[in-house]
Amino acid sequence: MELLDRITQSLTARGRLLKELAAIAGRMQGLVNRVERHAQACVYPQMKLGLEQVAAAMKAHTKVLNTILSDNRVWAALPERPAHEGINNWERISGDLVLLGRLNVELNQHAVRWMSVDAEISEQLRAIVNDQVPLIDQLQEIGARSDPQAID
Repeated sequence: MELLDRITQSLTARGRLLKELAAIAGRMQGLVNRVERHAQACVYPQMKLGLEQVAAAMKAHTKVLNTILSDNRVWAALPERPAHEGINNWERISGDLVLLGRLNVELNQHAVRWMSVDAEISEQLRAIVNDQVPLIDQLQEIGARSDPQAID
C-alpha cells in the first residue's frame, strides 16, 4: 500500500512540490556543510565567527525544511559535495554566496507555488527567505573583507 501512496502522491501538485522541496533541502544541507568546512579552514577569528553564525542560521532553516518534509513523510535528498570549493577564503566565500543566493531565489519561487497548495508551508518558506537576506549581506561583507583588493 505504501508504494501505491508514493505513486499517487507524486502525481499531485503537493507531491511534486514536496519532491522539489526535498531537493532544495538537500542542497541547503550541502551548503551548511560547506560553510562549516570553510569556517573551520578560516584562520581569521572574526571571519570564522561570521561564517559559523551563517552556518548556524542556515542549519536552523534546514531543520525547518526537514520538519516540513517529515510531516509529509518525505525526506531530503542527499547533499552533493562540490567538485571545487576554492583555493582561498575569497573564492570559497564567493561560492557560498552564489549558492545561498540561488537557494534563496528558489525558495522564494517555491513559496509562491505553495500558496495555492498549502498556505502554512508557504509562510514557513517565506520566513526562511526573509531570514536569509541578512545572511546574504553577512556573506557579502565577509567576502569583501577577504578580497585581497578590498579596502578595509
